Amino acid sequence: MEKLQAICTAYLEGYFYAKITEQLITGRIHRSDFDKLKKTAVECMKDYIEHSNYSTEEKEELKNNYEHWADVTLKGIKQRLHDSDKLHE
Repeated sequence: MEKLQAICTAYLEGYFYAKITEQLITGRIHRSDFDKLKKTAVECMKDYIEHSNYSTEEKEELKNNYEHWADVTLKGIKQRLHDSDKLHE
């Protein structure tokens, strides 16, 4: 059963990332959208941590780092969009 759950999770995560990538490739994004994106990413990370099988100690460590992770990730996304001229001011 655990293997089936892992396969389903991988499929859903792949679909999720594919949809995001499709929008990033074909669309243009406004800088103001990044605040909303960061808020959503942080909430998703909180939910992921809460429902994960990590130990309490590991969960606490992840909780201490999820906002930093969101900042670093969004900075990279902004740079790539800027470089590809897909970022609106």
